[in-house]
Amino acid sequence: MHEGQFDSEIDATLSAIGQRRMVLPAVLFVAGHRPLAFVFGQILLILQPMAALLGSDGLASWAHLLSIPGGPDALSDRLAALLERDRHATRDLKSEP
Repeated sequence: MHEGQFDSEIDATLSAIGQRRMVLPAVLFVAGHRPLAFVFGQILLILQPMAALLGSDGLASWAHLLSIPGGPDALSDRLAALLERDRHATRDLKSEP
Protein backbone atom coordinates (compact mmCIF):
# COMPACT_ATOMS: atom_id res chain seq x y z
CA MET A 1 0.00 0.00 0.00
CA HIS A 2 1.41 3.34 -1.02
CA GLU A 3 0.95 6.65 0.76
CA GLY A 4 -1.55 7.92 -1.80
CA GLN A 5 -3.83 4.92 -1.30
CA PHE A 6 -5.08 5.82 2.16
CA ASP A 7 -8.82 6.21 2.55
CA SER A 8 -10.24 9.62 3.45
CA GLU A 9 -11.31 8.32 6.88
CA ILE A 10 -7.76 7.24 7.68
CA ASP A 11 -6.37 10.53 6.38
CA ALA A 12 -8.85 12.45 8.54
CA THR A 13 -7.83 10.48 11.62
CA LEU A 14 -4.12 10.96 10.92
CA SER A 15 -4.61 14.71 10.39
CA ALA A 16 -6.48 14.92 13.71
CA ILE A 17 -3.57 13.14 15.39
CA GLY A 18 -1.18 15.62 13.78
CA GLN A 19 -3.25 18.64 14.81
CA ARG A 20 -3.29 17.44 18.39
CA ARG A 21 0.48 16.89 18.22
CA MET A 22 0.10 13.24 19.24
CA VAL A 23 2.11 11.78 16.36
CA LEU A 24 4.97 10.43 18.49
CA PRO A 25 2.65 8.48 20.84
CA ALA A 26 0.84 7.13 17.76
CA VAL A 27 4.15 5.99 16.25
CA LEU A 28 5.07 4.24 19.48
CA PHE A 29 1.63 2.62 19.73
CA VAL A 30 1.73 1.31 16.16
CA ALA A 31 5.30 0.04 16.56
CA GLY A 32 4.52 -1.67 19.85
CA HIS A 33 1.35 -3.35 18.63
CA ARG A 34 2.45 -4.27 15.10
CA PRO A 35 2.34 -8.05 15.76
CA LEU A 36 -1.34 -7.71 16.70
CA ALA A 37 -2.35 -5.55 13.73
CA PHE A 38 -4.05 -8.40 11.86
CA VAL A 39 -6.01 -9.37 14.97
CA PHE A 40 -7.10 -5.75 15.49
CA GLY A 41 -8.19 -5.58 11.85
CA GLN A 42 -10.30 -8.70 12.22
CA ILE A 43 -11.86 -7.39 15.44
CA LEU A 44 -12.77 -4.18 13.62
CA LEU A 45 -14.43 -6.24 10.88
CA ILE A 46 -16.52 -8.00 13.52
CA LEU A 47 -17.46 -4.69 15.19
CA GLN A 48 -18.23 -2.91 11.91
CA PRO A 49 -21.98 -3.75 11.77
CA MET A 50 -22.52 -2.54 15.33
CA ALA A 51 -20.54 0.64 14.64
CA ALA A 52 -22.62 1.27 11.51
CA LEU A 53 -25.77 1.09 13.64
CA LEU A 54 -24.26 3.68 15.97
CA GLY A 55 -23.38 5.99 13.07
CA SER A 56 -19.68 5.32 12.50
CA ASP A 57 -18.69 4.31 8.98
CA GLY A 58 -14.90 4.51 9.23
CA LEU A 59 -14.10 1.09 10.64
CA ALA A 60 -14.07 -0.67 7.26
CA SER A 61 -11.09 1.32 6.00
CA TRP A 62 -9.16 0.76 9.24
CA ALA A 63 -10.02 -2.95 9.22
CA HIS A 64 -8.76 -3.26 5.64
CA LEU A 65 -5.57 -1.32 6.38
CA LEU A 66 -4.72 -3.45 9.41
CA SER A 67 -5.63 -6.75 7.75
CA ILE A 68 -3.46 -6.51 4.65
CA PRO A 69 0.21 -7.50 4.97
CA GLY A 70 1.70 -4.11 4.03
CA GLY A 71 -0.87 -2.02 5.91
CA PRO A 72 0.88 -1.57 9.27
CA ASP A 73 4.13 -0.70 7.49
CA ALA A 74 2.37 1.89 5.33
CA LEU A 75 0.72 3.34 8.45
CA SER A 76 4.10 3.52 10.20
CA ASP A 77 5.61 5.25 7.17
CA ARG A 78 2.79 7.80 7.06
CA LEU A 79 3.12 8.49 10.80
CA ALA A 80 6.90 8.86 10.43
CA ALA A 81 6.36 11.41 7.66
CA LEU A 82 3.91 13.30 9.88
CA LEU A 83 6.41 13.19 12.74
CA GLU A 84 9.15 14.59 10.52
CA ARG A 85 6.86 17.34 9.27
CA ASP A 86 5.90 18.14 12.87
CA ARG A 87 9.57 18.35 13.87
CA HIS A 88 10.33 20.76 11.03
CA ALA A 89 7.32 22.92 11.91
CA THR A 90 8.42 23.08 15.54
CA ARG A 91 11.98 23.93 14.52
CA ASP A 92 10.70 26.72 12.23
CA LEU A 93 8.56 28.16 15.02
CA LYS A 94 11.49 28.20 17.46
CA SER A 95 13.79 29.93 14.96
CA GLU A 96 11.42 32.85 14.35
CA PRO A 97 12.25 36.00 16.38
